[in-house]
Amino acid sequence: MKLYKASDSSKNPLQWICNLLDNAHDFFILKDLSGKVVYINKRLLEILGYSVDDVENYDYFFYHILKYKEIGPYEDGLIIELTAKYNIKMSFSIRLSSITNTAGDKIAYLGFVKLRNYFKIEPGHYFNLFKSPTDVMDITEEGVIVVDGKFNVVYINNKACELFGIKYTRFVNEKFFEIIKKYDLNASEEGLVKGEKIIIPSKNNIEERVLLLKYGKLNNDHWKVITVKNITEDLKYKKLIEQTEKYTIAGEFAATTIHEIKNSLTSIKGFIQLLQAKHPDSSTYYETILDEVNRVLGLIKNYLGIVRNSEEEGEAEIDINTVINQYLLLFEAEATKKGVKIEKRFGDVPLVKMNKNHLKQLILNIVQNSLHAIEENGKIILNTKYNHHTKKIIIRVADNGGGIEKKYLKRVLEPLFTTKKEGTGLGLAICRSIAEMYNGDIKIFSKKGKGTLVKIILGDK
Repeated sequence: MKLYKASDSSKNPLQWICNLLDNAHDFFILKDLSGKVVYINKRLLEILGYSVDDVENYDYFFYHILKYKEIGPYEDGLIIELTAKYNIKMSFSIRLSSITNTAGDKIAYLGFVKLRNYFKIEPGHYFNLFKSPTDVMDITEEGVIVVDGKFNVVYINNKACELFGIKYTRFVNEKFFEIIKKYDLNASEEGLVKGEKIIIPSKNNIEERVLLLKYGKLNNDHWKVITVKNITEDLKYKKLIEQTEKYTIAGEFAATTIHEIKNSLTSIKGFIQLLQAKHPDSSTYYETILDEVNRVLGLIKNYLGIVRNSEEEGEAEIDINTVINQYLLLFEAEATKKGVKIEKRFGDVPLVKMNKNHLKQLILNIVQNSLHAIEENGKIILNTKYNHHTKKIIIRVADNGGGIEKKYLKRVLEPLFTTKKEGTGLGLAICRSIAEMYNGDIKIFSKKGKGTLVKIILGDK
């Protein structure tokens, strides 16, 4: 006969018997003809400190978790010992009887289980007595695991089960290091003393997490308690501080470099103007060179000096659609060459007070990223609309390019983070800073192999 999981009861041909047993006030187990336990009624599970949700396999649960042990004969049955939750030993008597169908054939064995009468108090009061200390551990924010001298797990609280993503019944009575070495092959007792870090991979929509394990000794070295702490956010915060410091250093270096470049370009500009005065017949060429010098100076200022405070000059009420349409002309040649179609869907949006160059920087960075993501014969859709409820202008840039891998999606807006060989990791970070200057934000949605949608939200300062 097949051995059924607790959650697989709908396929159990003995389910009708199980339903009857769950309505009984006594304790029962049900075995198939081969002697395997296929059911333990709820009443017996409750007295042992468990519920149906704790059981995945009744036979495994009965012999491995409850640690079934025969003590000796008793009248027409046996005296047995079962280990309740929190490693409490309980004594029962059990008598097995066969169950037959209407044809008189045996179909199963029913075990009538009775709690031994040497208990002086009610079982419910007994459990309240020993559960109190463990209840305290179950409400702590840190995981707690208790092991014996051989590192067999005898107790694990709810938080530790949650952090590991493992059920109590899959952890208790197991070798602690056999479980831990699934995550870190080098885990050791010495490492636990210093603080062992293990990584639990993401599973079932739960993100990857880093756990810190430490232990100490209890009860004359026989029991050891291991604490489990989720340090994922602590590490992220530390990394953010390091990135901020790195960004600050990079910013200071960039400012120094820009100053020197600006000085050199200013000198070049001055000599060109002198040459222009000496050779008025070639004025057109000099004007072109001067225009390019001015353009380079403007690009440097706009790209690396763009995130200044609200004292930024040049703010005016501008028409978002007109400015976007104007700057999209810069991409026409590259888009045509790659066979990429840029489709504009402009909505009715009000004028917004902002620096025209800020909007230009937003569009240049994001549309350029879309063009780079598309290999050929792709499409970029740019649309604008106004949200009357939030009083915000929304610009969406969508492409059907290669998309962004899930593991990188949350980091693309971080300063200095890039997956491009020649990238600086500043483009999107600056774009986000610009959006925030106008009480807005940038949100990015992407799926690898499908494309990317960038949503720019803008409002007045």
